[in-house]
Amino acid sequence: MTRLILFPGYWHWRTLGFATVLFALFLVQRNEAHAALKVCNQSVTLYNVAVGAQVNQTFKTQGWWTLPASTCVTPIKEDLEAEYVYVYAMTATGDSAFEGGSEMCVDTKRFEIEKTQGQPWDCWVHGFQQVKFKEIDTGNASSWTVFIRGTTP
Repeated sequence: MTRLILFPGYWHWRTLGFATVLFALFLVQRNEAHAALKVCNQSVTLYNVAVGAQVNQTFKTQGWWTLPASTCVTPIKEDLEAEYVYVYAMTATGDSAFEGGSEMCVDTKRFEIEKTQGQPWDCWVHGFQQVKFKEIDTGNASSWTVFIRGTTP
């Protein structure tokens, strides 16, 4: 008769190993899900971020996300439905991170502004500020990351 001799604590280590493998699988699964639009700040400056996108016949701008140095935010968590997204990032002193050419509305506090396609923004009429967002061509990708590297592109 062959006898299996196990070292003391064998079952404890085996259970701990199984739990570790399960936890690692959980982390891998969480990392597989990626954000639809992520904005990362690779500069030493704090930025406030607003985004814009068109879905169907409605165009929407949203803000603000605070973006400290060396961090990322995820303003749009769903898969991107439009080929173009728009990003505006500014410092507390009003310096823009990008040279943008697409004029859209923002507010001084947290906001979500919608407009119907073909209608003017009329920012001032509605009490908003008009700023120039940078247009990002995602090539119809479902996920995209924008990097801020400083106050000049």
